[in-house]
Amino acid sequence: MKNILLHLSLIDSIGAATIQKIIERKPATLAWADMYQLSVSTWCHTFDFSAQLAQKLVAGLSDMSLLETELQSIERHRVRWATVLDDDYPALLKHIHVPPIILYWQGADLGDEQSMAVVGSRDANQYGQDAIDALVPQLVAHNWTIVSGGALGIDSMAHRATVRAGGKTVVVLGSGLLQPQPRSNIRLFDDVLASGGAIVSSYSLDTHAIPGNFPARNRIIAGLSRGCIVVQAAEKSGARITAQFALEQGRDVFAVPGSIKDPLSAGCHKLVHEGAKLVHDVRDVLSEYGQDVQTNHVAAEISSDVQQKIIPAIVCQNEIQQSIVTACVQAISVDDLVVQTGIEMQKLQDELFTLQMNGLLEQDFTGLWRRI
Repeated sequence: MKNILLHLSLIDSIGAATIQKIIERKPATLAWADMYQLSVSTWCHTFDFSAQLAQKLVAGLSDMSLLETELQSIERHRVRWATVLDDDYPALLKHIHVPPIILYWQGADLGDEQSMAVVGSRDANQYGQDAIDALVPQLVAHNWTIVSGGALGIDSMAHRATVRAGGKTVVVLGSGLLQPQPRSNIRLFDDVLASGGAIVSSYSLDTHAIPGNFPARNRIIAGLSRGCIVVQAAEKSGARITAQFALEQGRDVFAVPGSIKDPLSAGCHKLVHEGAKLVHDVRDVLSEYGQDVQTNHVAAEISSDVQQKIIPAIVCQNEIQQSIVTACVQAISVDDLVVQTGIEMQKLQDELFTLQMNGLLEQDFTGLWRRI
């Protein structure tokens, strides 16, 4: 059963709705393996398919190389996968309308029902970062898994904040696992896996990202989560689409407000107008699930065991660079870096430039340095 569902999903122009129809209409007396022997007429009469669709199914199932190539790639790259009929397929996602038939992933187990989607604009600014820093570490402290789309902007901020706080985050790609996008986030994706998170896709392994893939990706982000927090979104944006999917799936939607003069707040304000819960602080989210903010959790505090968990994913060229990266686990000034590391200023400046060029550190608009 598992292999034939994978094979069906690999046939060009055969989507989840068609395969779902096959699952629902398959006679109990018909073995899954026997589908390889079905004629065009049998596909038409048994499943009420058009002749054109039936011919595509027959031709696709006759091409065993489709399945064999994918299975070999799955094994070679140690990819985990499940069909919608398997027990390890996430329960929340399984119950949306027409869930993806196949889910591929690397990293941790999926199916955590205390998951929260955090999405927003690719053009997010410091206000968006401040909102993420106020919300995500506290959610992690209360054992929430953070789900987002791995894109630039709010998505990346949410994933990074989760990793820094020692939490679990799930990246949902709009491409196959072997073609992750954006390429500039490869290091972030590695950090997600190293810190106990997961990278997920509903697309075959070598699928390239194209614009048409992202609405389906957004459905999965919403489907994997109990709720969806939108931080900075234009009135017409992918984040609003994700929020709409969440509403359609019966999930909670939260929106962080902003300036009435900021176009990136327009989408959030419209969501509030349409019934989303306005988020002033993390209590506005947690209260929806009967949780109180635990006073013994300090969002900005990162324990030494968490640091040890994160740092191995970061590749430095020497011990000096490693000491700088370790000190930048939280935003820090150059002067404080000199005091904390004992490195002479000119040498420190040279190493900071190298680390920035290598994509390990970034400097924000206030001049503070932090890990990417």
